[in-house]
Amino acid sequence: MLNRSIAFRPKKRGLWKLFIFKIRIGVKVLLTAFFWKYPHLISDKQHSKILFTVMFGYIPDFAHPRTMNEYICATKFSDQKLSLSQYTDKYEVRKYVEKIIGKKYLNDVLGIYDKFDQIDFEVLPNSFALKATHGSSYNVIVQDKNKLDKKEAKRKFDHWLSQNFYYKDREKNYKIIKPRIMCDAFLLPEDGELEEYKLFCFRGKVGFIQHNKQILGRRYDNIFDSNWDIVPVKYGYDGFDGDGKPENGDTLIEIAERLAVPFELVRVDLYNIDGRIVFSELTFHSGGGLIPFEPKEYDRKYGKMLGL
Repeated sequence: MLNRSIAFRPKKRGLWKLFIFKIRIGVKVLLTAFFWKYPHLISDKQHSKILFTVMFGYIPDFAHPRTMNEYICATKFSDQKLSLSQYTDKYEVRKYVEKIIGKKYLNDVLGIYDKFDQIDFEVLPNSFALKATHGSSYNVIVQDKNKLDKKEAKRKFDHWLSQNFYYKDREKNYKIIKPRIMCDAFLLPEDGELEEYKLFCFRGKVGFIQHNKQILGRRYDNIFDSNWDIVPVKYGYDGFDGDGKPENGDTLIEIAERLAVPFELVRVDLYNIDGRIVFSELTFHSGGGLIPFEPKEYDRKYGKMLGL
């Protein structure tokens, strides 16, 4: 594996831009929570348009989207996205992955449950990961099950399983997924820092790669093009120095493009565990279409990859 230094390379905003950005984020969070609680007050299209306007400062043209984020926000609520449920469900998607690239790229599943009370912790190993199959960030990572607060974990999963994640960002592909809990084998690289490559595929071809790495408990991202050259753009998180093409970089791209063939736009998320590639998930509306690029010209550049 590539040796990487821990020399952080934050891309700083000016104070005024940082203030405005934080205001936008705060308003988005409040509106998302409000409309998640009262979903029938607003249509999916209105929801998408309002949040886009808050985050980007202009009213989108959903009939003629020009950027990647505009495209996502214009299409994520379409009924056609219901057909993507089988690829969005974190358990069901495994069938597709095994068919296309083989079982060796799948993490081991230790159990699948309809509710938390069905989990038999006695038969599970000491370390594992519990994930809800119907949403995003519905995870409890267990490094030592003897230290797990089962009451708190149950409270979280009972709440998560009661939610329809579709109503959060109005991504229609989540709407009909059956809520379940999946128990995955624990993934731990030698350096203890889990890293993930998110390969954005446009019409079956990798357009850019987001390298996500946890360093000292904090997330950092670098953006690469399909040739593994660093792109001077920020997409959500600060970058870090000492990064480059991993030894299995060509294989990461090959796997992502094979999985992306049927889709107009998909993000293929792959873990890289000491050179072992492990499938994570398929994401069809990265960030709900609400993560700005800095500089913003890259949003248009990636929109062009969709023929916009």
